[in-house]
Amino acid sequence: MKNIALFRLLIASVFFTNMSSVHGQNIVIEVLDPQSVGVGDVVVYLTPLETNISLPKNTTPLIITQKNKKFAPYLAVTQQGSALSFNNQDDFTHHIYSVAGKNRFEFKIKAGKDKTSPILNHPGEIAMGCNIHDWMSGYVLVVDTPYYGKTNQQGKATFDLSSAGKYKVVVWHPQLELKNYRFEKLFEVNSTTQSNPPLAWKIKLPKTLLPVPEQENQDEFEFLEGY
Repeated sequence: MKNIALFRLLIASVFFTNMSSVHGQNIVIEVLDPQSVGVGDVVVYLTPLETNISLPKNTTPLIITQKNKKFAPYLAVTQQGSALSFNNQDDFTHHIYSVAGKNRFEFKIKAGKDKTSPILNHPGEIAMGCNIHDWMSGYVLVVDTPYYGKTNQQGKATFDLSSAGKYKVVVWHPQLELKNYRFEKLFEVNSTTQSNPPLAWKIKLPKTLLPVPEQENQDEFEFLEGY
């Protein structure tokens, strides 16, 4: 079993205690780098802080393809209680695995075939690799909320909240330079407030993201015995 690079989390050290009262629609989170440029493909999710908020469930499997010996997407997010659906679009076998944390799995996927992971019952990070092509890497974040997504190329993620209450917004990416870095902001959704223009928050990261590892074979060698 080959090791893969350890992921980096957002550090739980920054809290904003000022609460904003807004209508439950069109919350825009904008993630910026230290130079105030929008950062795309960053996970953003919102978690209610009150236990009486009823949240919908999204159990549709998240599709992750293997094509050109790469995971696509490299970074994804899904809700607790769902599963990962792997689709091998290469013309050879992959041996997918994730051995860290509670959402562990390992299986082979032959060319052109699909494979579904066990149900992901635990929130947390999943770091994935391939036992045949050891340069392949990918990440999935499992969250306990249906309000999740990734920023677009302008660094923005939009959410539609229908339940009133206090929420926490968290930004995450495995290539954050600071280990265990988490950015959290608290706000309140008031369902009795009249509809307003989209409410936007800007979150500036203290460090620039590290480059995504190159997903290609550096040695031009593949270990295929047994496959």
